[in-house]
Amino acid sequence: MKRASILMPMMLPRISDQAAVQLLDILEQLLASVRHHYAPQVHRWQRRQRQAELRMHTPATPLFGDEPF
Repeated sequence: MKRASILMPMMLPRISDQAAVQLLDILEQLLASVRHHYAPQVHRWQRRQRQAELRMHTPATPLFGDEPF
């Protein structure tokens, strides 16, 4: 089941240029860590999605029951 996403407006405080750079650095490191940790699960899910998509587009039985000629 897919969860609904809601964008919530945020009032971020004003920070110095250096603090903004540091904040982005931390967030990028956190994202890289999460991606690395969950990569096997993400790949497994993506593989299942591709397989399910292929099954939906592949006919279960041939269109014609007999061999040509």
